Amino acid sequence: MTDTDIACSGRRGFIAAALGTALAAALDARAAPLLGVPGTARLAAANAWLEIDLDVFDANLRRVRALAGDAQLCAVLKADAYGTGIDLVMPRIIAAGVPCIGIASTEEARMARACGYKGRVLRVRAATLDEIEAALPYRVEELAGNLAVAQAMAALAVRRRRPLPVHLALNSAGMSRNGLELATAQGRSDALALVGSDGLRVVGLMTHFPGEAPDDVLAGVRVFQQQADWLFANTALRRGDVQLHAANSFALQHVPESRLDMVRPGGALYGYGGTPKPPFAHVAAFKTRVASVQAFPAGNTVSYDRTFTLQRDSLLANLPVGYSDGYRRAYSNKGSVLVRGRRAPVLGRVTMNTTMVDVTDIPGVQAGDEVVLFGRQGGEQITQAEIEAWTRVILADQYSVWGALNPKFPRAR
Repeated sequence: MTDTDIACSGRRGFIAAALGTALAAALDARAAPLLGVPGTARLAAANAWLEIDLDVFDANLRRVRALAGDAQLCAVLKADAYGTGIDLVMPRIIAAGVPCIGIASTEEARMARACGYKGRVLRVRAATLDEIEAALPYRVEELAGNLAVAQAMAALAVRRRRPLPVHLALNSAGMSRNGLELATAQGRSDALALVGSDGLRVVGLMTHFPGEAPDDVLAGVRVFQQQADWLFANTALRRGDVQLHAANSFALQHVPESRLDMVRPGGALYGYGGTPKPPFAHVAAFKTRVASVQAFPAGNTVSYDRTFTLQRDSLLANLPVGYSDGYRRAYSNKGSVLVRGRRAPVLGRVTMNTTMVDVTDIPGVQAGDEVVLFGRQGGEQITQAEIEAWTRVILADQYSVWGALNPKFPRAR
């Protein structure tokens, strides 16, 4: 087992012990295979996987901290660390002394604590009362942006005789998702009632930006600051006891005024979000192997619906990956992969479990060769821009699914 395996081995072992490995896999499709199995054996058995470069993660983390300046860092690890695996990145988060992490699910909070994280854990979305109650053992600071839900949270805290730390979410920037709308009389009334709720301890004020236009972000920051000032003037909240935070990856990089007391970058940590120069490097690569190579004559059609006809005698590689693994059907007749450091175009429909690529012009391709679906191989690279152009879907939407459906392994050094 690797050090990472040992550090965070709580992901699935308890499920397997109770239910058996096969059923555990069915119940927890998000997670990598059992961490008790040696990494090399798990990798050999995988039809597709994410390779996680933890040194790149460290470098991105250092850059984000430098940008944050005096603001505290809350590293956002939602969606299982954007598909890269909380259990893989958490030892690096702990070693770097990151004081706060952002999560979405209670399971992510559990994993962070299982990995030994002692810092603050902030849930960055609205949660159901059942989720909030389940998260109490993991000392989660919850988002509060709705009075009725906040009152239920307060009642829970009173029953448990444990004040619940919350971050009051404001709709200052116009996201219209989680926050109270202080532009209305009802919103201001709700905010006053929420702040005064027994059982809740407001430790933060937060907002979130709906877009990436610097002027729009700055306008949202100004409104947020004005609304925060109103709360401090009209409630018992004391400025020194409450953190103000708003900056996501884009705002952190491009709108210094957004940094306030704390920043919440997510995408930048994994190589996604903003347009810095040089860009943040991607932490994850999506890979598979060649299952077989076979010759087919000109005139044959490839895959379902006969959407591609071979114009020459061709050598096709069969890849054991398809849309059930997150390699989308949208790549059909558009995408490319890397084999032996060269591009091989996707031919025909991507199917549930199989993708065909043309390796006619790539000498020596054989079963077992590594294939890069996203990332770099030799001097070539399948880029974020290409992936998004082929699918018309943002990369984060795709690699979070890749991580949910496929095992993840640290890059060997």
